[in-house]
Amino acid sequence: MAYAVGLLVLLIGLLASIALHEVGHMVPAKRFGVRVSQYMVGFGPTLWSRTKGETEYGLKAIPLGGYVRLVGMYPPADVVGATPGTGRFSGLIDAAREASAEEIRPGEDHRAFYRLSTPKKVVVMLGGPVMNLLIAVVLVGIVLVGIGTAGPATTTVGVI
Repeated sequence: MAYAVGLLVLLIGLLASIALHEVGHMVPAKRFGVRVSQYMVGFGPTLWSRTKGETEYGLKAIPLGGYVRLVGMYPPADVVGATPGTGRFSGLIDAAREASAEEIRPGEDHRAFYRLSTPKKVVVMLGGPVMNLLIAVVLVGIVLVGIGTAGPATTTVGVI
């Protein structure tokens, strides 16, 4: 029984960590006006999802990561002046650019991620790792306050 409880606590902790990491990306993106179409915890088939506003929030079957779909993540080739390549990777890049461009609704080009300034893009991309650092600081604080630090066992309050 204790093993099952420990496994459940680990799974919930992992899901919470992933969810908070993705919130670290989503919140600055939304504040900067980027349309966030999906916020998902996990990969694979969707177990549960709900759309609130313009964002679909959901839980997927494999809890080993997550993602936030930012509209316009890849700029179209004509915006960056890219020429179509002939190699295998060039085809993948072109397909990713086309798929990203299809997500942009008519009249919402200004809400695409690639339209953000470089400092704003950096803030959005660093939001997840910064959230991980905040989680670590909070957990270390809880351990230090809740458990304390090791010291010699004594009944002496202080020495003069």
